[in-house]
Order: sequence, then C-alpha cells, then structure tokens
Amino acid sequence: MVVEADPARSPRAAEGLRVAAGLSMHPELLVTVVLGREAARSWREKSPRPMDQEVWDRALADLAENQVRLLEEEPIGAAWHGVIRFGD
Repeated sequence: MVVEADPARSPRAAEGLRVAAGLSMHPELLVTVVLGREAARSWREKSPRPMDQEVWDRALADLAENQVRLLEEEPIGAAWHGVIRFGD
C-alpha cells in the first residue's frame, strides 16, 4: 500500500491506512505500507494534524498490532505482487 496523499490536506491518507489495516488482518496477505513524504512526516512528527485524525490514529494502532512494516520510501528492486496507491 502506498500512501502519497498529504494527511493534513486529504482524507485519502487516513483512508489508505485504514484499508491497509483491514487487509493486514487477512492471515494469507503480507501488507507493507510505504508512506510518501508528507504522510511519513505526519507519522514521525505527529504533525501537522491529519484531516481524519481518528481514522489515522486507529489505523496506525491496527497496523502496529498486526506488525505491518511502515516504510518511508519504496525499496529499490522490490517485487510487489500488488500495489494500491492513495494519492491526491
């Protein structure tokens, strides 16, 4: 899952994390989340406040509970089996 939307300007960032959290609950799926620049900054620094703070916070908690990797850039040469992008 790639979240490129700016969480301070678009609810799509929180929605991307919510979808990733839901998919990560499936026992046969391995989910990795790649955060774009603004999403990564919001995750690291807890600011600026995401548009949909409640969904953002809950999704991050679910992702942590499901041990989903959060990356700040797409790995070079990675072979993805499917990519879903949430951007502006």
